[in-house]
Amino acid sequence: MTGASKLSGLSKRIAGRSARLIRNQYRYIRAQAVGTYGKRSPVRGLNCGRFSFLTSGFLGEIASLSPGHVELIVRHAEDVLHHRFNLLGSGLVEVRHGMRCKGMSGIRYDAPSPEIDADGKWLDSVINIRNRADAKRIWRLLDTHYRAIDWQIDFKSGYRWREQDWHGKIRFGDVPGVDVKVPWELARMQHLPVLALAAGYAGAGLSEVRSRDEYAREVRNQILDFIATNPPGFGVNWCCAMDVAIRVANMVVAYDMLASLGVHFDPEFEVAFADNVHAHARHVAENLEWSAVYRGNHYLADIAGLLFASSYLKDSEEADGWLSFATVELMQEIEYQFHADGSNFEASTCYHRLSSEIVLWACALLDNLPPERLEVFKTGTEWRGPLPPPRIVAPLVLHPVPGRTHLSPLTPSCRDHLDAMASFTTAVTRADGLVVQFGDNDSGRFLTMGTVEQMIAAGDPSHIAWSLDHRSLVAGVDAYLGRHSVDAASTVLAAFAGRLDPVATSSRQRVNRLENVGTDKVWVEFLEIADRAPPRSVWRTEFEAPPGLRDELELAAFQGTGCYVMRSPRLFMAVRCGEIGIRGLGAHAHCDQLAIDLMIDGQSRARDPGTYIYTADARMRNLYRSVRAHHAPRHGEMEPADLGLGLFDLRGAADGECLFFGQEGFLGRHRGYGFDIYRMIRVLDDRVSVVDFGLDGHEITDPTPDTLRFSPGYGHLLNSSS
Repeated sequence: MTGASKLSGLSKRIAGRSARLIRNQYRYIRAQAVGTYGKRSPVRGLNCGRFSFLTSGFLGEIASLSPGHVELIVRHAEDVLHHRFNLLGSGLVEVRHGMRCKGMSGIRYDAPSPEIDADGKWLDSVINIRNRADAKRIWRLLDTHYRAIDWQIDFKSGYRWREQDWHGKIRFGDVPGVDVKVPWELARMQHLPVLALAAGYAGAGLSEVRSRDEYAREVRNQILDFIATNPPGFGVNWCCAMDVAIRVANMVVAYDMLASLGVHFDPEFEVAFADNVHAHARHVAENLEWSAVYRGNHYLADIAGLLFASSYLKDSEEADGWLSFATVELMQEIEYQFHADGSNFEASTCYHRLSSEIVLWACALLDNLPPERLEVFKTGTEWRGPLPPPRIVAPLVLHPVPGRTHLSPLTPSCRDHLDAMASFTTAVTRADGLVVQFGDNDSGRFLTMGTVEQMIAAGDPSHIAWSLDHRSLVAGVDAYLGRHSVDAASTVLAAFAGRLDPVATSSRQRVNRLENVGTDKVWVEFLEIADRAPPRSVWRTEFEAPPGLRDELELAAFQGTGCYVMRSPRLFMAVRCGEIGIRGLGAHAHCDQLAIDLMIDGQSRARDPGTYIYTADARMRNLYRSVRAHHAPRHGEMEPADLGLGLFDLRGAADGECLFFGQEGFLGRHRGYGFDIYRMIRVLDDRVSVVDFGLDGHEITDPTPDTLRFSPGYGHLLNSSS
């Protein structure tokens, strides 16, 4: 790049940043001057009926297919009815105003305890002046017995944000012990579809714990509670468009489920809810987390939320524009964020699950749009949102949905990509049913309704399967593609996609076709080089086992993200060697190049310890993503990347390069320490041999990771390191 082009690029970035600052300042002034409730929706009401399949017969069938599902859903719903939540390592706590929290990392904050009244007078002191009248009007729609949830509190540390602060002015991530993800996670409202499903089971006579209307009333009250105390654009729960998008998707799904079950809400709620859906869609559209290069799962979630909201809103020029734009962007992001082999570009197996789940539900939505909404795609529209740059969305070709007469804007390649995503998940699943934990794990999901891992964990988020058993994604993809499923949640997803008659065949056996990387000549050459390396420049690690380790050995290579898997009935080994993630940003990558995850005879011999936490404890965040936490080549106390750039920034870190992968073993290298460092792995009949070496006389040290407590999911630590 020439000096002139660099200067031009810098000028464009400065101009873009200035334009965003001016636009945000204008929006802030406008919000303070006129309020943000208003009559946001030009056409009141929602297009419902996508869950009309929730008949007593259907619910009885999925309950019999998946024994224990009713109990799981009803038990979870009972906690939600009492406002008890267990999120991100919080433990089961009742979230309310004035609650006393346990604290985080020895730090605890005391939240205020307002005098809450049924008339809403207490809102005068917490809602900005232009929104107070509407907030109080909506608050008065709540049932008198309802006890409010404190949506602004980090209910781990006790720190609380303020309802009257505009989202663009709110700071987070810089206060010790405070985790903004906690209120965000609760405000995603992912518990509302659970309440709706519990209502379905109750109405079908499959549960006698509560009546259908009790669950429906709680959904209504929680939504009204949120709307009244979170004016559009104000408070911490409008800071991240991703969370706004996930929230609106879960709200409209829960609402549609209840409407399909025959629940009728009062007109005042219907108006408030439709306006709120519109406000959510507009907020996402105005705050898309788009970047020309560094966009990832956040933008993908933005698009999916916009799809759900716009598809449910009544026809209008604005909603039609959102639907067309989001559909085109979804298909483009599938190509951008996923490699041809199905792996995701964020260098994280758990973010692969999140992003794949977002794509899966978005595809299910688009495959079963009502005919009148499909008309939107027959004409071109112009996207005029602030981001991405303005563009013309041309008319879309509609394709037949395989096995059905219905049409969909999705191309066949989208389904091929989903199948490949499930193949990647299958490949990185260990013998114990848990995935390899390469990269970050924030336990993030899009829509869940009692999935496989939740049943295995008996509804306990601290269970190791809760975040690391990803078989529900595979089951969901299989059900979506028309294959047989005995998983209740996947059957609901398939029916939502319009598949009420899945093909009675088992899930396809997913085997990645391996084309050997490198040549035998390279392998032999480096065997000799490793043998000649001076003692200070080589470290050998042997994992011994009884003979027969190589019997029925299979290999799978995912060169897109950089993951290489060898397995046999007694062995599982995955090697991380590839891209940093998100086009070099590395927001969710760890210092794990050439790291291994190894199981022999059902026992973990080398394992990534997980992620544990983000901004609430910067020291622990860096410890768990450092090379010291991984079984990876070491050079003294050096890190192969600069952890000081930021908690979500590994720019400049070296990619891993696979030089050989085949039946003989694996050979890779990286330059993270400033010189070439190599790792050669041989799977022999009675051991796995790992040799780390360099060619320039640099010292290579013991790769054994520090002893850290194992973190199976965000905010959770097990009592032992394994």
